[in-house]
Amino acid sequence: MAWKRRWITRSELSGKGTFLVISSSAPVIEPVPEAGYFVGNDQGAFEQHLNQHFNWFEERGLTVKFWWRDDDAVSPTPALEELLAFSGRFGIPLSLAVIPKFATEALAQRLVTAQEVHIVHHGWQHKNYQMKSYGEKASEFGWRRTSKEMAKELAEGRVILQSLFGKDFVPLFVPPWNRIAPRAVQLLKQQGDYGLSAFTWINHFRLPRLQSHIDIIKWKKNMRFIGWDAARRRLDLQLCRRRTNTSEPIGLLTHHLDHGEGCSEFLEVFFKLTSAHPAVKWLSSQDLLDEAKRDFTLATGQV
Repeated sequence: MAWKRRWITRSELSGKGTFLVISSSAPVIEPVPEAGYFVGNDQGAFEQHLNQHFNWFEERGLTVKFWWRDDDAVSPTPALEELLAFSGRFGIPLSLAVIPKFATEALAQRLVTAQEVHIVHHGWQHKNYQMKSYGEKASEFGWRRTSKEMAKELAEGRVILQSLFGKDFVPLFVPPWNRIAPRAVQLLKQQGDYGLSAFTWINHFRLPRLQSHIDIIKWKKNMRFIGWDAARRRLDLQLCRRRTNTSEPIGLLTHHLDHGEGCSEFLEVFFKLTSAHPAVKWLSSQDLLDEAKRDFTLATGQV
């Protein structure tokens, strides 16, 4: 292959300075995008990209595990009815994070006939005790509270949820705003069989964990769906990580009371696609917490 070199001035690039350019006399071959590489930020590109990922797992005989957590439930609402309809239509287990202090008998009665719905423990009253004026992030079970206060609320919350929802209650604690202080984690340990569910995949605490990863809401300004491109990129990150660790489930996070424009449309598309693909398996929080406890026991040498 013959190589040529020449000096060009920045004036050729509408600037100043001189550069050395090395070029080949051979014809230029344009790179060809990978098969299955899709450009765009619309629904079609999202579906194609996701299917490409799932096909990769299917070709290797692997399965991607998903679970679904929805926060801030206290009573029946039209927004909650939509989620229950999605769950029933696509056969996807739903874990409702219920706020104990405000949980209603009406919600318990509504869920009597619901299939594949489990109740998890969402704080006590979803109240922030941190100092916003100091720049502290919101937390109900944060470092500004005493162990005595938090222990009382944890115990009372459990009693309420077990009383209302019986066998559908799962001892999985979801701290409001997904933040919890180490002191509160120790209190959870004292409950004996609790697991912890927050956000992202980082595990700082020695407790069985079941994380959420994909929040579909854009929270700043007008609350709405994060958009197809953002959803694709967030799922792309998690699915790439699962290529070397298929045992970790991917957690979908929703907040039915805050769903804005585009959220319902996304959920329908996402549930339809994932429920139909053979490489995807949706699991309940109960099944996954049991699995997390077994893994935790093995990892800590308690066998």
